[in-house]
Order: sequence, then structure tokens, then C-alpha cells
Amino acid sequence: MCVKASFNLLTQPWIPVIDLNGTAQEVGLLEALERAHTYRGVRDISPMVEYSVYRFLIVVLMDMFRPEDSDALDELLDEGCFDPDIIRDYVRTCEREGVRFDLFDPERPFLQTTYQKDWDREPKSVTVLDYTIPNGNNHIHFDHKRGHAAYAPGKALRMMLAAQIFCTAAAQGYPSNVNGAPPWFTLIQGQNLFQTLVFSMLGGDRIKLPLDRPPVLWRNPDEVTPKQKVAKTSWLLGMLFPARRIHLIPSEDGHCVASVYFSQGMNYAVTDAWEDPHVTYHITPKGRFNWKPSSDETIWRNLTDLIDTAGKRAPQIVAQYEDLDHSDRFLSLTLYGVETNQASYIKAQRHDLQIPKKIIGNETALRFITGYIAQAERLGRALYKSLNHEEITEESRLQARQRYYASCERLLWDQFEAMTAPAFDSESSLQAAVRQQCQEAAKSADWILAQLLLRGKTMLQAMNNQQKILGKEIAAIKKEMKI
Repeated sequence: MCVKASFNLLTQPWIPVIDLNGTAQEVGLLEALERAHTYRGVRDISPMVEYSVYRFLIVVLMDMFRPEDSDALDELLDEGCFDPDIIRDYVRTCEREGVRFDLFDPERPFLQTTYQKDWDREPKSVTVLDYTIPNGNNHIHFDHKRGHAAYAPGKALRMMLAAQIFCTAAAQGYPSNVNGAPPWFTLIQGQNLFQTLVFSMLGGDRIKLPLDRPPVLWRNPDEVTPKQKVAKTSWLLGMLFPARRIHLIPSEDGHCVASVYFSQGMNYAVTDAWEDPHVTYHITPKGRFNWKPSSDETIWRNLTDLIDTAGKRAPQIVAQYEDLDHSDRFLSLTLYGVETNQASYIKAQRHDLQIPKKIIGNETALRFITGYIAQAERLGRALYKSLNHEEITEESRLQARQRYYASCERLLWDQFEAMTAPAFDSESSLQAAVRQQCQEAAKSADWILAQLLLRGKTMLQAMNNQQKILGKEIAAIKKEMKI
């Protein structure tokens, strides 16, 4: 007797969570939402998967609750948990529309395209969903084995989410997602999963696009046409935009997925019309650009954009957080990103930040941080340039600069408490902080030269170069800032 493959994502475990006691487990969608207040959060070894599961849950809740504004989110926070009746009503509504919450449903497999013989010709290994595995041009720091593989349905579902959200443009007409190459995504961490999800939802008054025209992917009966150019999208569809056609092929018993139909999906013409609620933006004379991971940048050096709610650079959820009724002293942020180079995946990252909530949107604090970062980067460039010598390797120059930036980061965090004080003087505080920066830059240059054990003449040349470039820049900064 042939057993029909089936995986009900409502009840079968696939969402990796950690409870308030630190115990890890997997749960179904209904349990994750109905007991969200009993879990600390979503946890996965892959930053891309972890964020993707969060994003999926947030989109489900946005389609379910449709909060009109921050007041509606405040009311939801006051409840302390998601109402199981509302959750169950939503499921029933979806099912009446023909939605199937079965990963392997033959007619409407959840979150997937249906098999089309004209488009889905050659099955690929399920590992094509995992950008951490070298496939073609993909290279990343995770260590996975190549070759034949089979994933449990829950893992295949998680990887499918990440494959959509973190895809980037590649050869043969593979488009990127609505954000272009994957940017840094930011979530606000609450005391439990429930709070994290609500903090990371968005009030309808902040959404500039139609919410559900077209509807969210699983309620949208239209087929995903390969390479179809799309000039606009709804908010719900854009959050889980189908830039890839994906159809999982289960084993006969449904216990695993070894192969998948995977091809080009819809092609979104990225415009300023799309504003991602979890993304930080740089605003330059050339336009607005989302902040993407780079090996040349560190998180703290982009802190100005991350907290600039007035200048519309901060993620929308960070700006919204100011309006929510809560008592936490700190804003706890988690940033998820992957550095890419065209079709190559270099390094996936997850960073946690704690920022005093009083500095969010605080013009005095913002002015200090902006000046601090500008001078830190100015000195960082001078330090790197001053170590340009034939016997000083590129690695050593970068090491010296990294040491200097690490010192600057520690100094900045030390200023946070002072920034929240009513009597904080940004000008005098900046003068004192930049004076320390100058000292740390000189120390880092001296430190790397001492490590290299250079010969007498070479050492004199390196020190002379250091003084001409770094010393000159330090003197110029001190004169400009009167320190």
C-alpha cells in the first residue's frame, strides 16, 4: 500500500525554538504562535534560517491581525499572548479559500509552486536551497559536506524560506529579491518570542503599499511565472517575494526531501517604492541604499543610520518602537546578514546590540555619535595609509586597523550611559572622545611595528612614514577640534 507523502506544518514540528529555561525543541506553527509567550525565541545554527523563520512568522501575524497603527500593537502587547481563537479562525479562513497547510499537497503545496512540465524539467539536489553549501559560485564559511543529501521536511521548509529571502542575482537570469542583494535585517528582541514578534510587526499607518493586493503568497492562487518582471508588489507579498520557483519532491513516505525543482522566479524591479521594515538605509546625494554586510565595515560604524528615526534611515520597526508602551531601559536588537559578492556567499552573521532607548531619536546623542564615527574612520584611513611599506604586509595593516577600531568601539559603548543624561554636552564629550581616538590610533601603529620586529633602517622608515601621515592627520584633527 502506497503511503501518500504529507507534512502538516500547522501541527508537525519544524520551527526551532528555545524555551524560557534554555531548552531547544521544534514545534509546529500553531504551537509556536499559541505558546509564543512561553518561548525565548527562534534559534537556528544558521543566521539566515533563523531570521527567515522569524520573517515568516511576522508575515503570518500581519496577515492575521492587520494592526492599524502602533496603538493596535500596544493593545496586542498588553494581552501578553496571541489569542488562540484568532489564530484558529485565520487558519479556517485560509482553508475555506483553498489554502493547504501541507508541504506536499499535490494541488497547492504550501509556499511552493506547482509542478509545470514546461518549466520544471530537471530536478536538482535539495542542497541547492542551502546557500552555505558550495554550489557553483557559492562559497561560505560554514563547513558542510557535498554530495547526495536528504533533508527532513521541516529542514527543507526552513531552507526554502531562507533560499527566497536571501537570494541574490545570479547567472542565467536568476533575479534577486525585493531588497536586491541581501541587506542587514534587524529585529527587536523582547522578553519572549511573543514580544519579539509584535515588536517586529508594523502598524498599517506606516505601510506605503497596499497590504494584500496581491495577497500573501499562500493565499495567492496565481502561478509564479519565471523571469516575470514585476513593477510593484503588496507589502505582504513583498515580505516573502517569490524570486525563485521552488517545488519540493518528497520521498514516497514523505519522511525526507532529496530533490527539488528550483528555477528563476518573479523579477522585482527594485525601486524606492519598497521600504523594508527591518532594513537600515543609507541616504546619499545619489539616492537611498539599503545597508548591506561588508568585510570592510563593522556594525558600530553604522550606528548613526540604525538609530536615526527622524531622518528615516533607521528600520521602520525601530522608529515605531518609540511609540510602543513598554518599560525596558534598553532596545535589544539582533542583526542578521550575509556578505555576498555577485552570486557568491561569503559570510553569514548574527549580531546582538543593546542600545539605551533614550538615545533613539535623540538629536544630541545622534550628533555625538555621528561626529565620533566620522573622526574614527578618518583616523582609521590615516592609520592604514601610514603603514604602507614594502616590509609591512597587507594582513598586518588590516590587523592594526582592526585593533584600533575595536578600541574605538569600546570607547563608544562606554559613552552610552553619559549620552542619556540631561546635562550631556555633545561638543565637549566629543572633544574628549576624539582625543582618546588619537591616542588609540598611535598605539595601534606602534603595536604592529613592535610585533613585526623590523630591522633598524626599515623601522626608521616605517616610523617616519607613520609620523608624516598619521601624525599629520592627528595634528590636523586636534587643531580643527581645538583639543
